[in-house]
Amino acid sequence: MKRYMENIINNLKSNHSHDVEYTLSVREVLELPTLKGYKLLGGSNGLENRCLHITILETPTGISWLQGGEFLLTAGYAFLHNENHKKNMLIDAKKKRVSAIAIKKDRYFGEISEELIQQANEFRIPLIQIPYEVIYTSTISSFYDMLFFRKHEYILKLNEIYEKLLNLSFENKDIDGIIYSLSNLLNSSVFLLDNSFDLICYNIINSCAFNRSANISPFNKTGIDFIKELKGPVYNMKRDDYFISLYPIMVKNQHIAYVYIVKKTPLDRLAQRSIEYGISIIALKLEQDQHKNIIQTNINKTLVDIMLNSSELPNEFYENVEFNLDWKKYDYIFGICIKLYPNKDYDSNENYHISKSNFILSNIFKNIFDNQNYLSTHRDNEFYIFIKYNSTDDFHDLLSRLVKSMEDYKHLFTIAIGVAKTYRDIRDIKKLYEESKLAALFSNNDIVFYDSLDTIKLLYPLKEDNEIQNYYEKTIKALEKYDANSNTNLMKTLEYYFKYNFKKTLVAEKLFIHVETLRYRLNRIEEITGYSLDDSEGIFALQMGLKLKKLIKIQ
Repeated sequence: MKRYMENIINNLKSNHSHDVEYTLSVREVLELPTLKGYKLLGGSNGLENRCLHITILETPTGISWLQGGEFLLTAGYAFLHNENHKKNMLIDAKKKRVSAIAIKKDRYFGEISEELIQQANEFRIPLIQIPYEVIYTSTISSFYDMLFFRKHEYILKLNEIYEKLLNLSFENKDIDGIIYSLSNLLNSSVFLLDNSFDLICYNIINSCAFNRSANISPFNKTGIDFIKELKGPVYNMKRDDYFISLYPIMVKNQHIAYVYIVKKTPLDRLAQRSIEYGISIIALKLEQDQHKNIIQTNINKTLVDIMLNSSELPNEFYENVEFNLDWKKYDYIFGICIKLYPNKDYDSNENYHISKSNFILSNIFKNIFDNQNYLSTHRDNEFYIFIKYNSTDDFHDLLSRLVKSMEDYKHLFTIAIGVAKTYRDIRDIKKLYEESKLAALFSNNDIVFYDSLDTIKLLYPLKEDNEIQNYYEKTIKALEKYDANSNTNLMKTLEYYFKYNFKKTLVAEKLFIHVETLRYRLNRIEEITGYSLDDSEGIFALQMGLKLKKLIKIQ
């Protein structure tokens, strides 16, 4: 591992130590003490032009010898008695990508015409008048002293960042930790997206300044669609008052993720080199984590499935599982069922969507549980977690963090969470499974505890009984058939009527219908089922029928 990371560092240093443009801006050159008293005549829009060299120009054809990026000093001798060269000076300078031209006052150049000043503005080439007493040798020496310092300052900072990132890779940080550290190192908001541009983790530097609903934000569909169009790599694109960059992460010639960076100011070259190195660490970590996650998930699922489907297992099996999980004997086992409801507007391929959501959930669990050991399994769109704690407070804290983490993915799916009663014996894992499943079934995108369920939990053991089936058919089945045949919404109307405590105005508002339409629907429900919604017996029968409708679907 250490040798691998050191190779990456040496690679980056060798790749960038020669091709990076160690430069000064025109503005910085003008701050040299030797140019004190200068006057900017035109081209102020080019003060950020980069200067590779500072050069004296005193021959008529001198500009044609330049390579680009020069700060020119001239007393104007090259233009003496040659108005044509003077007139074409800035045109030639533009062709050779000259950064700026500084002309000595009261020497050979003569009057600086308004035409030259206008050209300087048009070509974004600063045209500067410098005092007569400026000494070329002192100015050139000062320029290269500053450039030399800039080169070494860059290398020192780059080495410092490399060392910090190298230490980060040896601290066994998870992906969240690496993104957090890289974000703070760059003073930028950094987001890690998977190969389908779904958010894995992130760190926002200034949450007040960052607009989560903005068109560039990965927290909404518009922002994600925008990022998808970029594909990458993208550097310092100006959009919505931000500068955005997108870096693909490759493993074995495959795109596995993207680093998306949002900043109020452009990333400088130092930051870009730091990101490249940080991405090398992230790629290695993602590859390792992916491999570990697959192995651990498969082991967990196998263990849970064995316990759920085997009526008799030797005590040694249970003891070995608890020992490997480092579960304490007298702690409580908590069971959670998370049901995923994919957002069809986001992706019409439900199976793919569930697979993608499961991948996201796995990353959330890994980050939230940290190094805590837990068992897990999944069935289609249901994800089960079994974990031990010595107090319910710790477990409720975990639930809060779980829900908060999932809020960032509400564009992908909504969730229903069911929580079983607590048990101490791992042999009760089947009860934890069934109770959490039942509780999740009655969740309306919130957390439902099995203990909070009413008579339905008493009927659960009878879910396959013929009497239960007959009661359901007698009360609710007729409504379902009517809706299917007539393309109506009587079932939904009845559910909302109970959900909002018989308040007709509120129910009509929630259903986006008129109150009179609601009354008509309620009358049809009474006619079809034969139960009245004006007496307690009819209300009880229909409420129980709705609960049994959900209950009999549990297999």
